[in-house]
Amino acid sequence: MRFPILLILSLCAVLSTAEIYRQPAGIASMDSPFIAAGYNALFTCSAHFIARRPLADIKKVELADTVAMNLPDPIIDEARHLVTVHHAEDMNRIAVFRKGMGCTLLPSHWQTTDIPRLPYVEYADPPDTDHIPWPMGDDYTFDQPENLTDIMGRAFDSSYYGEGTLTTGVMILKNGKVIAEKYRDGFGPFSGYRTWSTAKSISASIIGIAVGKGLLDIDQPAPIPEWQHPGDPRKNILLKELMWMSSGLYGGGNNTAAVYFGGQDVISAVTTTVLEADPGSRRKYANNDTLLTLRALRYKLNDDLAYLRFPYDELLHRIGMYHTFMETDHQGNFIGSSQIYTTTRDLARFGLLLVNDGVWMDKRILPRGWVEFVRTPAPTRPSAPGKRGYGAQFWLFGTMPGLPADTFSSSGNKGQFVTVMPSQNLVVVRTGVDPRGHRWNQPVFAAEVLKRL
Repeated sequence: MRFPILLILSLCAVLSTAEIYRQPAGIASMDSPFIAAGYNALFTCSAHFIARRPLADIKKVELADTVAMNLPDPIIDEARHLVTVHHAEDMNRIAVFRKGMGCTLLPSHWQTTDIPRLPYVEYADPPDTDHIPWPMGDDYTFDQPENLTDIMGRAFDSSYYGEGTLTTGVMILKNGKVIAEKYRDGFGPFSGYRTWSTAKSISASIIGIAVGKGLLDIDQPAPIPEWQHPGDPRKNILLKELMWMSSGLYGGGNNTAAVYFGGQDVISAVTTTVLEADPGSRRKYANNDTLLTLRALRYKLNDDLAYLRFPYDELLHRIGMYHTFMETDHQGNFIGSSQIYTTTRDLARFGLLLVNDGVWMDKRILPRGWVEFVRTPAPTRPSAPGKRGYGAQFWLFGTMPGLPADTFSSSGNKGQFVTVMPSQNLVVVRTGVDPRGHRWNQPVFAAEVLKRL
């Protein structure tokens, strides 16, 4: 009788991997081989097919945080643009790259034959930016001020601004012009990387454009269709409360690993959680609040192709961010709380838009007053001397030593920063691959840049 029992157990194990993977609030542990394998597949896919970096370097950089899991090396299929990572016997995690869409991690119940089911929109090839003047293109020269020489060197020395940190790129803009730019060996102006939570600031700008078009209203309840049942208290959560991270919803804070690396769809993770506190009564950092704003945008557009095109047509391509990809889940939902792949130069363009109050080359992109809104302290996170404040999907550095009161910044895991000082017409961008447990001090770096200038 032992053979049939073992056979049944084996079949159950196989079937369990084919089930739809759904976790409450999208919370999952990075110690899970299933999650770690998804992490390795997705990061390898983006780094190789977008940035064209070799696997040996990807293993040293992107996959350093999962090395303790002893997973087999990712298998790169150049012809089909696939990356496969084995995490158990006959069990794989698969990520696929598609032109214009970046990489998508397949859910556990999908096979490669399901790839044609992925939502897709085709974009025209980007222009040859080498022959287009800055800021729309990459045709520019700059003379770095001598008083920035030492600080630019220190940015790439892990003994400054955060012990053990690893900077990949730095760009500084003054009065709209590039005055400093430097990259780590192995990286360059077109070597992209995941923005992590800097994506939240980009997504907030996309929401701002939708507000300017009358699609959304920050003072009205967020239009989340899953919350519209009679008596559901969540339907009273205002859009601006989501942007302030003051929804009151249960969540895992910055843990959305089931969505990021498990293949769970965004909607099942973020629309099914309950209220823990009255909306607007507390601030709790939450990836899910950002994802809910994009869920609202998709619902109001009511056109999946229009939704997929919206960030590119309305923001990214309008300001020359041709090397930026907003990656999606397998249902076509933007994972805009973290999963945007971009370059240091494109982040500098984003900063230039912000420092100019949402105006790009004399054309208004963000609605009037939007930049002021995102850099105003959230009611649930008032400013305090010497501490970072929080606005609407942006951090506020204006109370930090050496920085002007209007300084605000994106902030992403492993050191992705776009720091803006409108009163100084200054943008300081830093990208990195900081190892787990090491933190870059952007306020100190930005203050030293300002002091030198």
